[in-house]
Amino acid sequence: MMTVKLKVKNMKCMGCVNTILGNLPASIKGIANVKADLVTQTVTFDYDNDNDLELALAKLNELGYPAEKWD
Repeated sequence: MMTVKLKVKNMKCMGCVNTILGNLPASIKGIANVKADLVTQTVTFDYDNDNDLELALAKLNELGYPAEKWD
């Protein structure tokens, strides 16, 4: 597994964090250990392959939280 950190837009409250934490692992089997940080507006998770990463980015966008890889 690889680990990625994403910069997430529109994450403004704990409800947003809970939405992300509840939806990402439930929607995509190839990701695990999802963590969302409201202060830095980042989401970190482990993933199996690039397709899982693309699915996660698409799911975040669908939920209203556009994201991009953050180094």
